[in-house]
Amino acid sequence: MNRLTKLGLIALIAVTAVGTGCTKKPKNITPIPGGMSNNGAPGGGLGNGAQIRDTSGPKFGGATGPASQDLTGGKGLGKDGASELPSGDPRAGKDEDRETFKANTVFFEYDKSAIQAAEAGKISPVIEFLKSHPENNLLIEGHCDERGTEEYNRALGERRALALRERVTGAGISGERVTTISYGEDRPADPGHDAAAWSKNRRGEFILLVPSKGGSIK
Repeated sequence: MNRLTKLGLIALIAVTAVGTGCTKKPKNITPIPGGMSNNGAPGGGLGNGAQIRDTSGPKFGGATGPASQDLTGGKGLGKDGASELPSGDPRAGKDEDRETFKANTVFFEYDKSAIQAAEAGKISPVIEFLKSHPENNLLIEGHCDERGTEEYNRALGERRALALRERVTGAGISGERVTTISYGEDRPADPGHDAAAWSKNRRGEFILLVPSKGGSIK
């Protein structure tokens, strides 16, 4: 076999090997669940700029600061505030009266929990009422506007509720009668997304707890 023939045969073998290799399927490929593509193409994949948000955690809970309690009993409250309350909960055997102190809602500045001088006067009537009605207790709710993360707003709502609680207990109302909870941004008074709505949502609400014949929050 001459040299030219040998070179041709070698070239033929090389081309055949390459062609055969291209027909083999790659091994150890893990499919993406749901048909998602790595580049965001159709078929269940994420589009450009999309992010996965963890929503598995609780959306709101009781305040965790000093003299505060978890009011959800591990279940969370319904839309109307109803819940089966665990033994020892300060609201057990009480009904929520949300009208008596509706006009006493205290509003806060953006990202602040300090009580403004112009708002402080709303607290005195609440204190005087509790002094003359020892059978009633008080629930203080802390709320925020929608800006900031849910976790941050829960903490800020807690600080606002605790600031109001300190004013009430500092005036002689037993701490055993005053409970706090933070809803963060979850219960806006105004569903809008502008400065006017936000100013209404940065608030602390006083909820009167009155004796209930039914023995549960309504």
